[in-house]
Amino acid sequence: MHKEGKLRHRLTIAICGTFVSHTALAQTDMSPQPAGEPASRAERAAQDASSQSLGEIIVTASRRSDTVRKTPIAVSAYAGQKLEAAQTKSLSDLVGPSPNIQIGNSYNSSNITIRGIGNQQINAGQDSGVAIHSDGVYIGQPSLTLATFLDLARVEILRGPQGTLFGRNATGGVINVVPNEPTAETHYGFDLTAGVDPALFQLSGFLNGALNESGTLSGRVAAQQTYNRGFTRNLLPNGPNRLDDAKNQSIRGQVKWEPSDSFNARVMLEYANDDSNGPASFLEGTPDPTIPLPSILIGQSRGDVGKREVFANINYRKVHAFNANLTLNWAIGAGNLKALLSYADSKLLNVSDGDGTAAEDTYASFKNTARQTYNELIYTSDNAKPFTYLLGVNYFREHLEQAIEVPIAEAPLGGGITLYDVTVFGGAVPLITTSYAAFGRAQYAFTPDFKLFAGLRYTKDKKSITQYNNFINGGALQSSSSKWDRLTYEVGASYAFSQTLDGYLKYSTGFKGGGYSAGTLAPSFRPETNANYEAGLKGNFFDRALQANLAAFYMKYDDLQVNQIVGVSSSVTNAAKATVYGVELETSLRLADAFRVEWSAAYLNASFDQFQTADSSRPNTCDPGTGVGSVPCSIDLSGNTLPQSPKYTSSLGGYYDIPTSTGKVTLGARYDWKSRVYFTEFNLPISSQKSVGKLNLFLNYESDNGRLTGSLFVKNVTNEQVKGNVIVVSSIIGSLALGQYQPGRQVGMSVGYHF
Repeated sequence: MHKEGKLRHRLTIAICGTFVSHTALAQTDMSPQPAGEPASRAERAAQDASSQSLGEIIVTASRRSDTVRKTPIAVSAYAGQKLEAAQTKSLSDLVGPSPNIQIGNSYNSSNITIRGIGNQQINAGQDSGVAIHSDGVYIGQPSLTLATFLDLARVEILRGPQGTLFGRNATGGVINVVPNEPTAETHYGFDLTAGVDPALFQLSGFLNGALNESGTLSGRVAAQQTYNRGFTRNLLPNGPNRLDDAKNQSIRGQVKWEPSDSFNARVMLEYANDDSNGPASFLEGTPDPTIPLPSILIGQSRGDVGKREVFANINYRKVHAFNANLTLNWAIGAGNLKALLSYADSKLLNVSDGDGTAAEDTYASFKNTARQTYNELIYTSDNAKPFTYLLGVNYFREHLEQAIEVPIAEAPLGGGITLYDVTVFGGAVPLITTSYAAFGRAQYAFTPDFKLFAGLRYTKDKKSITQYNNFINGGALQSSSSKWDRLTYEVGASYAFSQTLDGYLKYSTGFKGGGYSAGTLAPSFRPETNANYEAGLKGNFFDRALQANLAAFYMKYDDLQVNQIVGVSSSVTNAAKATVYGVELETSLRLADAFRVEWSAAYLNASFDQFQTADSSRPNTCDPGTGVGSVPCSIDLSGNTLPQSPKYTSSLGGYYDIPTSTGKVTLGARYDWKSRVYFTEFNLPISSQKSVGKLNLFLNYESDNGRLTGSLFVKNVTNEQVKGNVIVVSSIIGSLALGQYQPGRQVGMSVGYHF
């Protein structure tokens, strides 16, 4: 059997034995590969070109394949090779260079915000304001989708409401994860990363090629194993040794059948799991110096953030996720019809120490089990015509069960009453979400340079819940359901001022479905809506030496959903109104053939216009005469900054290429900075992160044929200890402020081979 036949045989066995897949929204390189050039080299050359061009990388942000410059959306796109070169292992690594995106930890998920809008919810029942799409599929529980980047063609971050094309739960924006898909050409590769401070090991690889002689059947399998010892040391011998660690695996396989130019089908299976100890929680104190710690915690050591040492009696995290997709594409005339059928399920168990001391005061346990189906049908017309349009329908259903358990050794109820050794438990059995949508978008080119576009979507949602809470009603089951529907739309215009400069103006609306706070027994909260005015310029200047993308926006929010810790539960309330406006800039400047500078910056003003509420961690702090419902008085938060909304962010990187006899060496440095961030709507110093910056250094090597790569890197060179989130619990659990921190310094090296 010749070499390619042996490889085809091995690939068939690999896909049949561990068939796990993830389909791509679109190819990174839309042009044919040069004859005689290895597929891996062609792919990597295309990615390298796009990594140095803000405007020319192909994206699918508008549900069509187009360049960033021609897409009338504020979008940041990162090609696969650029992700590898910058040691970008997860979405958290993209926060620095991407304008107006933040990620914070919570007990059971990552809280992602774009332009100040996201999801701080802990209990099940609230959807995120940032929609996560992987392989074109909306992911309701993206616990592992963004935790590890495996064999990706591209990541797209769309900022601002995307209510027309991406629908519900995209009031803040959308993140598209675009994996590589199978091709008939034979190529394979591996990447190995190892590090110290703390110990790090990651191995990933892929195998791609034809599964039959004609090449109409192709397959791709990719796998990854990641281990990180943990940035935080636990000082208690009876608890886990290290926290803020990583121990995860993922595998994906896919098969593509393309019997003709007019039809293709892809099937994907994907599995990932995380068996780590989870994030450490540091006791920061209480939100008011007049509020004492519970007596059981007085005199206890709190650990040392600077040394990354903590006290944790218990802490672990187990996550399993499985996805299966079938994607069908038909060329109908000059248009295209795409059908997407998908299924996903996930299981999560997250247990976190709740006091950050050696005392066994409290911990929080979250157990989630979810199943979802997502189906979509989209027709896109001939893109070469002056009048183009897109029509689509989709259906989403999720069955989610959540069990929450919070043992409390000492629970001060107020009025001199304290309960001892109580356990609060609650949750949903189940919470069922169904959503239907029909949408369309049309564009007319009056001239090759001037275009008008408009889109409309109708969404109908229903949520049904059966929930319980032993602390509120003895654990009796309570059932209820609610329905919502909404029209969202956009109108706008784009104009090509020259062959290198494009601009757009648009007005768009967004809709985030209502829901429940599982385990609180509270009635449903209302949907969140917003309206966005946006203008943008994208262009190349000085013979393409300078590339710049600029966006300015102004958004008004009604019924903004805000998460709060109330009593013994986390719940959602609707803030009356909020205003968000700002400016975003992304630039790439090539000062010489060998030297380029990349700079991104953002200004964000995100504040509540009207919002009165109570703070259950400070029950005696309120404005007299401001009662809300059964709450005797509340706090006026008008003018406060939205959580996870730094006013200023900036990222500056410099990269210098040095030719060698076998390839090139690139010296790189990037500094990411942001101003103060508040993690709750109350804007208290204890629940905030002061302005801080991180420095990353890289020394990368790439051979002339692109097959061999290597890197030496130091991330967070000065070992800054940066808060990722601060959770302030209610007075019943002691009004504790618990801080969770981002990774500290990481030193490492990597080597890769791609054929």
